[in-house]
Amino acid sequence: MKTNSLILGFVTALVLFSCKKNDVKKTSDSFSTTTEIVEKDGKTDTITSSNAQKDINGKKTSSVSYPYKASDGSRAKATFIDDGKAKTITIEANNNKFVLDFKQATTAGEIYERNSISAESTEDSLLISQGDNVIHLAKVK
Repeated sequence: MKTNSLILGFVTALVLFSCKKNDVKKTSDSFSTTTEIVEKDGKTDTITSSNAQKDINGKKTSSVSYPYKASDGSRAKATFIDDGKAKTITIEANNNKFVLDFKQATTAGEIYERNSISAESTEDSLLISQGDNVIHLAKVK
């Protein structure tokens, strides 16, 4: 009788531990893109900004992209990502991609930094610094 109870207990424990739990994730995505046609000094240009939001089991991640332009005419794209735990900015320009981490909020905007590169974002500009090199980018309007 003790042997049967022991075997039954062992089999029950084996069945309980060997069962897999199917993890079902609820996800939802939403994307939007806004394109504006801008005419300045007789030249026609387009501005495209995009916004994406993801919701996975109640954890929301949002990203917003804006185009920027330097004083020499070169362009860059900055994507601000907020996943609820951490905020980052991804700057893409001249076939290079830089990812910077959020450091602090200021009265005018936010400061991001990683390695020796820092960026200060405001409502309409982005100031990137690396050592003595400073690049001022203005949001394309």
